[in-house]
Amino acid sequence: MDRILPYPAAGEALLSPGSYGSAAREESAGTTEVVVGGGGLLGRHILGVLGRRRVRRVSVQWGDHTQACRLLYALGRDLAGQPARWNLYWCAGLAVFHTPARQVERERVLVSRLLAGVNDGLERSGHPSNGALFFASSAGGAFAGSERAPFTEFSPPVPRNPYGEAKLAVEEEARALSRRWRLPAVSARITNLYGPGQNLAKNQGLVSAIIKAQLSGEPLPLRAALETTRDYIYARDCARMAVAAMEAVRSRTRGTDPYVCKIFASGRPFRIDELLEVAERLFDRPVPVAHEPVAAGPNADLSVTSQVWTDLASSPFLNIEEGMRAVRSDLRYRLGLN
Repeated sequence: MDRILPYPAAGEALLSPGSYGSAAREESAGTTEVVVGGGGLLGRHILGVLGRRRVRRVSVQWGDHTQACRLLYALGRDLAGQPARWNLYWCAGLAVFHTPARQVERERVLVSRLLAGVNDGLERSGHPSNGALFFASSAGGAFAGSERAPFTEFSPPVPRNPYGEAKLAVEEEARALSRRWRLPAVSARITNLYGPGQNLAKNQGLVSAIIKAQLSGEPLPLRAALETTRDYIYARDCARMAVAAMEAVRSRTRGTDPYVCKIFASGRPFRIDELLEVAERLFDRPVPVAHEPVAAGPNADLSVTSQVWTDLASSPFLNIEEGMRAVRSDLRYRLGLN
């Protein structure tokens, strides 16, 4: 995957060198980085950013819910009980915005069992944890019914379906655990994630779907109004921001609230018709679109502005043109068009 990522090997850190000091980087060298869901879009890119650090990748056994619950509970308990420094990234999930409630709830239970394991491990150990938590949440799920965009971390979240409700429930459980044990935790309300390696079978990823339609000639089924506005963040940028947040969370929350909720966004919202125009201009080929009845869904405008740890994105993000080129290169390879 790295062959198509337009980043130099030494260009991973998002924070400027003076933003959190060299001590955090030195400590990270001895940290065990645990990535749950490393096969997904965000997880794969986080693994890429972590590079040669001490990394443990954990897969979720989606086909055996009982076994998955047991293993995730044991993972949380064992991590919490060890004195060594660790970071846990939760990036797993099959559910998307319109996933049925039953499946969404099963995934929420998995995260709950992981957090229960962390809690029980801390109770058994009798000493403070040297760990930190990262949870991939959803800006779209949180603000689907909210009013007055652009939304910030201080806008009241108003979910409109089980997916958003489950994401907020996980945030609340993580917040309670974090504050009970003074355990640093970051809930990342991520906007529309896109990039190389996106799962085309999931009902998400408009940028990838646009490029795929353009390459294959198969019409893109469009069930949203063309003025629908979203923020699109390139997966590698989001991953770099996640790692930077975990490098900084201990020092930044020392003596304050250990729980941080932050929007992870590019800060550059696009309408659907604008994305179509960019793709057609960039590759000089029309995007075939099959307009279908507009489905009831979230707000037409879900643009956001982060007001928490704004320096976390001090390095430039990939622009939409460069991101589309990377997605197109990836899809040409995966579709056998090279």
